Amino acid sequence: MITTIYYFTGTGNSLKIARDLCDILENCSLKPMVKYWKNDRIIEHSEKLGFVFPLHYFGLPKIVFEFVEKIELNKPDYIFAVVTKAGEWVGVPLIQLEKILNSKSKTLSAGFLVTMPRNYILDMDPHSEQEQKELFESAKNKVKNIAKTVEKNEKNLELDLTKKNRFEKVNINFHKNVNDSDKSFFIDDSCNSCGICQKVCPVNNIKLVEGKPEWKHQCLQCLACLNYCPESSIQFGDKTTGRIRYHHPEISVKDLINQKT
Repeated sequence: MITTIYYFTGTGNSLKIARDLCDILENCSLKPMVKYWKNDRIIEHSEKLGFVFPLHYFGLPKIVFEFVEKIELNKPDYIFAVVTKAGEWVGVPLIQLEKILNSKSKTLSAGFLVTMPRNYILDMDPHSEQEQKELFESAKNKVKNIAKTVEKNEKNLELDLTKKNRFEKVNINFHKNVNDSDKSFFIDDSCNSCGICQKVCPVNNIKLVEGKPEWKHQCLQCLACLNYCPESSIQFGDKTTGRIRYHHPEISVKDLINQKT
């Protein structure tokens, strides 16, 4: 049985999990959402389908919400999701996915949570290197267990879509405002015009003007630009100056560039 996994990543955590999971599963194809999300039609023919993405403001990243709304799912019979997170978990992304899938006469068969190092440095410092190592090891074991569940087509969800959840509204409000959140980005004097920020942005939201980045207000707040900047030159308001950056050590700039091609 063919499995397709679509992923979205900003600082590499979700790509690492998606890649490791696909390596374990037989006949697995790994596809980046950002490569397809603006297509007029997205048609999936695999019998088994997975989505791997980070938690954004308690729920789905905006791009994931829009991608799943657009994709045509006549073929898949088993659909699963893996959510990477470091902050508070309230289950909203799985509920959101289930609602979208129900509108397509499909259902979410299984959902999984993997805790990874903190990357949302607008609000929190990254974990220490030792803590990161421990989280990576735990995630490796978690992925093995996820693979076993997926291979057996097991179901592990009972979602109550009638129960109101205030965090779902928080997430939707985030979607409404996130594109313009890049107005808070700026560069300090350490910028060396390397252009990496432009290259790693998954939605091409950055242009270089005389070698310096300017944001085009289609931001997803994935923070790839900020966390992959080799000089830590990109700042966000008064929240990030002096704060250590983070991206997954096994996910390179080239990996992020490749997800767009």
